[in-house]
Amino acid sequence: MNRIKPRLAQTIAASLLILLATTATADNLSFPSTEAEIVNGLTPKLKPYLKRKGLGSPKGFDDIKSDALKVGALIHFDFDSATINKKSYPLLREYAKALKGGLAKAIIEIAGHTDNRGAEQYNKDLSKRRAQAVKDFLMLGYEIAANRLIIKGQGETRPIEPNTTETGRAKNRRVEFIRVGTL
Repeated sequence: MNRIKPRLAQTIAASLLILLATTATADNLSFPSTEAEIVNGLTPKLKPYLKRKGLGSPKGFDDIKSDALKVGALIHFDFDSATINKKSYPLLREYAKALKGGLAKAIIEIAGHTDNRGAEQYNKDLSKRRAQAVKDFLMLGYEIAANRLIIKGQGETRPIEPNTTETGRAKNRRVEFIRVGTL
């Protein structure tokens, strides 16, 4: 039986990762609610396999920005503000535990989103302020290092549900956590 050469195996593994990344869409965005689910959702799945096989990581593996490494969080904000509603604190505490535990070396982009009500530029600014509020919550309340948290405001540009119903608009008012690298 022929053994696959390590370089070829790494190339195949990298290709599989990219394929996984491109098949994840907004339609299958997960919304984890526990520390374990959050860690699982933001942990590359091929890396442990490659380690077990003694192949190491393909070059650039940790730097791939992938939809496969993205999870959503329905963080509630007061109307027309970037103030986090207290009913979202338990979920944010789970994210803090994950970032201090299994994701302690992860660099995370916090992307804020809005529904389509209001002016486009206003929504983009509001979504960025909301992402900043989440970053501040994690930094100030849980001492997550600022250099591990990057914020981005997406505004209304990436809905995951139609904005035709209140339920759809509520799902579009969210924050996503995207693993963009490792320290």
